Amino acid sequence: MIRAMAAVLLVGLIMVVQVTVVNRLPLPGGGGPDLVLLGVVVFALARGAVGGAAIGFAMGFGTDVLPPAAHVMGQYALVFCLVGFMVGRAAERAPGSSAVAVIVAVMLAPVMSAGVGGLLGDPRADWRTLAALWPSLVMYNLALAALIFWVVSRFSRERRRRAAVPTGAYPVRRHV
Repeated sequence: MIRAMAAVLLVGLIMVVQVTVVNRLPLPGGGGPDLVLLGVVVFALARGAVGGAAIGFAMGFGTDVLPPAAHVMGQYALVFCLVGFMVGRAAERAPGSSAVAVIVAVMLAPVMSAGVGGLLGDPRADWRTLAALWPSLVMYNLALAALIFWVVSRFSRERRRRAAVPTGAYPVRRHV
């Protein structure tokens, strides 16, 4: 129960920081990091495909309704749901390929978002604008993804190590 409440608070904090701080930063290249996307990636790495898709949908829906939402409703819910599922599936199937899945997700998410926007009739979904912003979006997200991936992998390694040797455990003696 406490973990679920902490996850909800973390999701809310990520979304508020994205809207109030990151989106207002005058960064070179016109783009900026997408903390919501990176949050979906981290949750998907930790929870797998189903958990990643669920948190991706929830965070995407929150992004769709959080002001200043000037895009088609459901656009980010669909994209982040797919990204969460893809990263979570890669983490489940081959844990060693998680880094590749994160890189692919970070590179494809802006393209998927523009594609879904175009399919839903968003007049701002322009491929020329995407081509101009895509390099900076990917570079900012990859830089933060590398840091976040390192932190998550260190934390999960430490957690696995602690789980392998319970504190106060005594060796089991077998009688011959």
